[in-house]
Amino acid sequence: MVTKLNPLPPIPTPVFSAWLGEQSDAHQAVLGQAATALGPLLELAPYLLGLAQDNVDWLVVALSDTPDGSFIDIIDAVETAGNTAADEAELGPILRIAKGRTALLAAIAETGGAWTTAQATAALSDLADAALDAALNLLMRQASARDQLTLPPDQANAANSGLAIFALGKHGGQELNYSSDIDIVVFYDPQKGVLRDPLEATRTYSRMVQKLVGLMEDRQPHGYVFRTDLRLRPDPGSTPVAISVDAALSYYESRGQNWERAAWIKARACAGDRQVGQAFLKELAPYIWRKHLDFATIADIQAMKRQINIAKNVGSIRVEGHNVKLGRGGIREIEFFTQTQQLIAGGRDKTLRVKPTAHALAALADANWISPRAATELSQTYWYLRAVENRLQMLRDEQTHVMPATAADVAVIGQLMGEPDLRQFETDYRAALELVTAYYSDLFTEGESLGSGEGNLVFTGSDDDPGTLETLTNMGFADATKAIEIVRKWHYGSYPATRASAARAHLTELLPALLVTLSNTGNADAALAKFDDFLSRLPVGVQLFALLRNHPSLRTLLVQLLASAPRMAESVIHRAHVMDGLIDPAFANDVTRRDALIAKVDAFLADARSYEEVIDRARIIGQEQKFLIAAGLLSGTVDARGAGEQFTALAETLLHRLFDSVRAEFERRHGVMEGGKVALLAFGKMASHEMTVASDLDFILLYDAVDGESDGPKPLSTNHYYTRLTQRLVAAITAPTGEGVLYEADMRLRPSGNAGPLATSLAGFTSYHRDNAWTWEHLALSRARVILADGSFGDVINDAINAAISRARDAAKTVDDVLAMRAMMAKERPPRHAFDLKLAEGGLIDLEFIVQSAQLLAGQTIALPQAATAPVLSRLGETGLVPQGARLAEIHGVYSTVLQVMSSALVQPLKDEVWPNAFRELLAGLTNYPNFERLELDLAAMRAEVTEAARAWYEKARGL
Repeated sequence: MVTKLNPLPPIPTPVFSAWLGEQSDAHQAVLGQAATALGPLLELAPYLLGLAQDNVDWLVVALSDTPDGSFIDIIDAVETAGNTAADEAELGPILRIAKGRTALLAAIAETGGAWTTAQATAALSDLADAALDAALNLLMRQASARDQLTLPPDQANAANSGLAIFALGKHGGQELNYSSDIDIVVFYDPQKGVLRDPLEATRTYSRMVQKLVGLMEDRQPHGYVFRTDLRLRPDPGSTPVAISVDAALSYYESRGQNWERAAWIKARACAGDRQVGQAFLKELAPYIWRKHLDFATIADIQAMKRQINIAKNVGSIRVEGHNVKLGRGGIREIEFFTQTQQLIAGGRDKTLRVKPTAHALAALADANWISPRAATELSQTYWYLRAVENRLQMLRDEQTHVMPATAADVAVIGQLMGEPDLRQFETDYRAALELVTAYYSDLFTEGESLGSGEGNLVFTGSDDDPGTLETLTNMGFADATKAIEIVRKWHYGSYPATRASAARAHLTELLPALLVTLSNTGNADAALAKFDDFLSRLPVGVQLFALLRNHPSLRTLLVQLLASAPRMAESVIHRAHVMDGLIDPAFANDVTRRDALIAKVDAFLADARSYEEVIDRARIIGQEQKFLIAAGLLSGTVDARGAGEQFTALAETLLHRLFDSVRAEFERRHGVMEGGKVALLAFGKMASHEMTVASDLDFILLYDAVDGESDGPKPLSTNHYYTRLTQRLVAAITAPTGEGVLYEADMRLRPSGNAGPLATSLAGFTSYHRDNAWTWEHLALSRARVILADGSFGDVINDAINAAISRARDAAKTVDDVLAMRAMMAKERPPRHAFDLKLAEGGLIDLEFIVQSAQLLAGQTIALPQAATAPVLSRLGETGLVPQGARLAEIHGVYSTVLQVMSSALVQPLKDEVWPNAFRELLAGLTNYPNFERLELDLAAMRAEVTEAARAWYEKARGL
C-alpha cells in the first residue's frame, strides 16, 4: 500500500512464504514489501489467506494504492454491476467477490494500522449498503421488464422504488464486524404509486425482498455477501417481509416494546428509496424518543441483559472462553449503558439521537449525563473490544464472539492485536472488561448472583443443613425444606433412574447447575416438582444426566419442556436418545432444510445390514427427527409452515426408503409383475406438506399391470400381488417393534374406502372417480399428490386426477353436497373446545372446504391444480372468487401455527382443562400475541370471519 503498514509481531510463516514463492517476480516485489504485516496475518487467518490466493492480482494492485482508493474502486464496481447486470447470475458473483475483497482489505488495513477499527467497520457497512442498492436496482429493472411498474424503464431503480431498506444494529451504526449479519427492515410507501397494481403491493414487494435476501446470503461460488436477518420487523411471525409504512407506524405506536425502541436508535435508511426512509424515521421519532424522562426503560434493558446472561451462560470476567460481545464487561454492556441513557433523555435532548456508539457516548458527555472521562474510557474500550471481535472473526469468517479456550489460541488473537506478550494481552483484556463492568454496575443493579458457587448445597444426613436452606431460599425456593426432601430422595436411589451408582454420581455433579436452572424459571418449587415427576418415570438416568451436565442449554430446554410441552417431555422419558440431536452444532440448519434432513435420514438408514434393521432404524431416526423438528418449532427456530414441510419431508423420505426395502424383500420371494408400475398417492396433510408431529400417513397404492402372475419362487396373481405388497408396506410403517411405532397409516381414501381392495388398479381408480365417487371424495382428491412412482406413471395418475376434478358439474348440487357433509361432520364430530380449530365452526375444515369446492367448480380459473390450502386461498382473492382470500390465507397461517404447537407440545391437546399455564404463554408467544387471552379473542373473531366468507362463497358458487 502507498500507506505504510505496521508490522505484526514476527512468527514463522511457512504457508505464506510458500505461497509467496509461487508468485511472479513482479508480484513478489509488491507482496514482499508488505510481508512483515501480511505474513503473520495470512499465516494465522486461513480465511484471509484463501481470499488473498483467490484475489492475488487485485491484492497486488491494492497494495500499490491507498486503502481508501482501493475501497472506492470496489464500491464503484458494485454500483456499476447493480446498474448493468442482466440477471442474478451476473450480479451475484460480483457482489460476493466485492465482499471478499473488502474483508481482505479491511483486515490488512486494520491490523496494519492504516485504518482504525472504526474505519474498517464503516467500510463493511458501506459495502452492505451498496450491495443492497445494487440488488434492488436489478430487481426493479426486472419488475419493469414484467410491466409491473408505472415508471419509465430508465427510472426503474432502487431510489424510485417506494421501498425503503433500514439498517438496524451494527449495520445501522455503520459498525459491522467481519462476520456480522445485517439486520434490515423493509417498508414501502403505497402513496408513491410505483406499482401498476397497488393491490399487489405487499406481495410484489415481499417477493423482491425475498429475492434480495437470496442475492445477499445464498452460498455460491465466491461465498456469500452478508447473512441477512429480517426478524426485527414488526411481529415477524405473522407479517410479510415487506409491509407498508402506515402498518409499521401503527404497530410501533400501539404495540412497540422498549427493546424495539432500543433497536431503532441506530436505524438508518441504508438503501432503496431513501426519501421514503427518511420520512418514516421522522414519523417514528416520537415513538423512539419519549417526551418525558423515561427511567422505566432501565428495568427493561436490565431484564434483557439478564436474559442474555442466562441464555449464553455468561459467567464471570475471564479471558479464555469469554464472550467479547455478550460476556461480563463486553461490548453489549457498553451498548446497553449507552442506549439506555439515550432512551431515557433523548426525547428532550435531540443531541443524544445519534447512531454510532462512540458518538453517542460523546453526546452523553456533552449533555452531562456521563463524565468526559467515562465517555473517553468507554469509547476507547469499545473500539478495543470491537478490534478483538474482528480478529476472532477474521480468522475463519466465523460468526463467533467467544475467545479461544486455550492460551495458545488466545495468543494468536493477541498477536493480531499487535501484542506479542500473552500475559500482557490478557492483562489488557481483563482491564478492559473490569472498566466496563464498573461503569455498567453504576447504572444497573445486577442483583445477587444465582451461581452454584453461592452457599451450601448439602443433601446428606437426616437433618436439613441450615446453610442449604438459606441457599435454596435465596435461589427462590419458597419451601426449601420440601426441596431438600425431594433431592434427598433422588440421592437415595428411590427412582429407577437414580438406582445406578453412575447415575447418582452424574446427578450429584449436575445438581447445583440444575437447581440454578430450575430457579431461573420464576417458580422454582413448581419447576422442581415437575422435574421430580419426570425423574420418577424415567427408566434410566445415566445417559441423560451426563448429557445435561455437559450442555447447559439442554438443561434449560428440558426444564422449559417440562413446564410448557408435556408431549416433548414424554418423548424424553421413553427415548432419552431423542435429545442427542439437540447438541449437534448443525441442529438449527438441519431442522430448517429439507435436503439436510433427507441426507441425515439416508445416512442413518444406510448403515442397516438387514431388512429388519431398516425397520428399526427408520423408527429411531423418525422419532429423533420428529422430536427435533418439534423442538425447533417450540423454540422459534422454525415456523409452523416450515415445521409442516419438514414433518412431511421426513414422512415422505421414510416412506420412500421403507417402500424400497419392502419391495426388494417382496420381489425376492414373489418376483416382479412384468411391465407393472406402482405409485403412492398421498392425501390430506401429507399431500399439502402440512403434517404435524402426530399426523397419520394418508395414502393409497396404485398400480397398472396386466392380469397374470409374478415370476418369483412364490408367484402371485396380479391383484393378490399388489394387495400383499401394500400389506407389507403398511406393516413396515405401523408395526410396533422394540423401537416403537413409526406412523399410523390411513388408507380409507382408496376407492370404496375400507370396503375396497387395499391396492387399487389405475383402471379401477379412473372408473371409480368417473362414475361412482362421492363429492367428498373429489374434494379430497383435489389436493392429492403423487409422492412415489415408477417412471412416468405419476404423470398418468395426475392426468386421471385432473380429469376427475375438472369434469362438468352441477354447481348447486356440489354446494349442497359440501354443506351436507359439513353438517354431518359438525353433528358426528363436534369440536371438543374453542381451540379445536380443525373442527370448530369457522375453523380449518371450513377453509379447506372453501378451497376444495372451488377447485371442483372453478379449477381452470384458479389454475393451481392439487395445490395446498393457503396458496389457493390467496389465489381466490386474486381472482375475486373469494374477495377475502388473502385474509383467509393469513387466518389459515394462524390456525396452522396453533395446531402445530398444540400437537408438538401436548399429550392430549384437545383437553384444554389440563393445559399448563406455561403452555398457554408459549402458544401466545409463538403466535406473536402478548397473552393467551388476546389470542383467544382474536381466534373467535377469525372463526366468525371464516364462517361469513364460507357463507358468501357458497352463495356465489351456486351460480358458477
